[in-house]
Amino acid sequence: RVMPNGVQIHVNDVFIVGDWAIVELHSLAHAKNGLRYNNEYAWFCRFDQNLKIVEVRAYLDSALVQKVVDQHSADFQDR
Repeated sequence: RVMPNGVQIHVNDVFIVGDWAIVELHSLAHAKNGLRYNNEYAWFCRFDQNLKIVEVRAYLDSALVQKVVDQHSADFQDR
């Protein structure tokens, strides 16, 4: 497991424009090898007339995700 204690996700702000909700979030976590995984996100969610989510676009620091995955892979291979 890369994140042994899981990832805490916190909502910073929510903006609603028409049938879209824009959610700004941040996460706090530490990888198994001690690397901090504090990422920031923006989720764009579109709702239908029944208030069900029908579309999501998520933006985040994918380079940080890759760094955590690469280091975890390297640590796993060193065993």
